[in-house]
Amino acid sequence: MATRSRMTKLTLKDFQKIYQDDDVCLDWLRNKLYPKKIYCEGCQRPTLHHKIKSRKTYECDYCGAQISPTAGTLFHKSPTPLTIWFYVIYQMAQTRGSISAKQIQHETGVTYKTAWRMCSEIRKRLGDSGIESFAGQIEVDESYFDGKNKGGKRGRGSENKTPVVGLVQRQGRIKAFVVSDTKSSTVLPNCKYDC
Repeated sequence: MATRSRMTKLTLKDFQKIYQDDDVCLDWLRNKLYPKKIYCEGCQRPTLHHKIKSRKTYECDYCGAQISPTAGTLFHKSPTPLTIWFYVIYQMAQTRGSISAKQIQHETGVTYKTAWRMCSEIRKRLGDSGIESFAGQIEVDESYFDGKNKGGKRGRGSENKTPVVGLVQRQGRIKAFVVSDTKSSTVLPNCKYDC
């Protein structure tokens, strides 16, 4: 995002003024990844590139080779506009990642599935994905959601339901994630990498 003092908070009005369209966001990303010239694979040297109007790519002024600043990033192959991605990143940075996918869905107009995926990807990159952030006493438990028991009645059994594992830090944070089963061989690696 914009280079600012750590003490200066970027207001929503400032954010919307700076990142007003996808081209501005793409230029920011390009300048962040390639502060000077872009290394052209075709020319085998740093060269000048220009933006192709209808695409998220830049083309070499000499040989015509194209490069996309979104390649290899969380924006790669995403049909969601960069302005929405940048807005969600802004919101999550302002709220320390505690904004819900449902709120993002309502504020941006994307589907819940898209909002959830965006939030998940951004949290991973904001450093909010490691168990290391939990300290002290941690409680772990599983629960089962959705599905129906035999006979079509809802019940307490786990049959046909999705297992979810939750971690609770006493007087602190909470994390939950979906697992394929609740065996320790499945849950423990997820605790290490996904929560």
